[in-house]
Amino acid sequence: MPEFAFKKLPFTEAIGFFRDKVNLPTETWRDLQGGMHSRAFVIAGAQKNQLLEDIRSAVDKALADGTTLAEFRKSFDKTVQKHGWSYNGGKKWRTAVIYDTNLRSAYSAGNWAQSQKTLQSRPYLRYIAGLSENPRKSHLVWNGKILPAGHPWWATHYPPNGWGCKCKVVSVSKREMERDGLKVSKAPTPANDTTGIDESFDYNPGQSAWGRKVSQKIMSGWKQSGGEFESLTVGDAASSGRPLAIPIDKTNARVDRDIPENVNAMNKRLTEILDGAEKNFSFESGGFRYDLNVNAETLAEHIDPNRARFIPLLPEALENPFEVWQSFERGPATGKVVLRQRIIKAVDDGKGKGMLIVANAIEGRMEAWTLMPISDLKYLNRQRRGKLIYGR
Repeated sequence: MPEFAFKKLPFTEAIGFFRDKVNLPTETWRDLQGGMHSRAFVIAGAQKNQLLEDIRSAVDKALADGTTLAEFRKSFDKTVQKHGWSYNGGKKWRTAVIYDTNLRSAYSAGNWAQSQKTLQSRPYLRYIAGLSENPRKSHLVWNGKILPAGHPWWATHYPPNGWGCKCKVVSVSKREMERDGLKVSKAPTPANDTTGIDESFDYNPGQSAWGRKVSQKIMSGWKQSGGEFESLTVGDAASSGRPLAIPIDKTNARVDRDIPENVNAMNKRLTEILDGAEKNFSFESGGFRYDLNVNAETLAEHIDPNRARFIPLLPEALENPFEVWQSFERGPATGKVVLRQRIIKAVDDGKGKGMLIVANAIEGRMEAWTLMPISDLKYLNRQRRGKLIYGR
């Protein structure tokens, strides 16, 4: 694989995409598929967080400062020696794959983000293939294809579409279409036919990270349907060998009698409970640990006023959970993928009520997302999905 270098001018969107990822230890490259890669930084076989962090720093430097593959290899050698890591494949091949795949995916995501900002003036996207020394014939078939930016084909065919793929996409205006005699291509049928795409490359890095712009009508319809995210991580309580009945813990906290009238009132109440505008909660057991920052203002905006009286139960749930589940989930309306951690705890408030905390992992940390009382434990069990990363 020939060495290449990106421009040294910082690509803000590409850098932001990469830095928003969460480090995840993995055994093989098949541990994550498709859009999950937009939310997590993984190196096949790298199972120590500090090892991942050191390699990630070198990739970040390449993105931010434009360091070359040769420079990345020097850093890689030092990291391998430091951690005594025994990896599969030769150094030249392995470093090229890590460097090339991460940088090209980040640049692709950045290009997508920019194209979403100019949809009104540049509503079309054009596929450009043949940039490799030995381009794939299947990719050459797509060369010059022009489709609306919102076409579902871009959800699976936005490059890179394989190992070493150097294809790219450029946005096109109506004026350019007229000037150059270009026409919108015949829509592929079916749009999600991924023939010619390498395994785990059938996703759009930018759309998975930030989503696509959709009409207010579509978004409203999705929210009215429940706004459910599609789980991409297989697993549940039964497959994880967990008891289907969640024990209800006793609590020293008392549910508020009065319901806060608005967001400002909820913010004030949360500030009282957190003893400040925000608080860091830590939990550690059996080698598992999380650090969760809860911001009163942010959480207040995502709590149903009718459920706000359960706010006093929040600290106990975070400091002594029953389970913690982790799953990649995708929004059907926007295509955005999130890495969500669900902290599960049922508590007894004197009436057998339960509480569920849902938090999103962002940049290696969790951000409180929603709080709800659970009166139906069957509903609570449906939230126990993905990979169990802690169980009492």
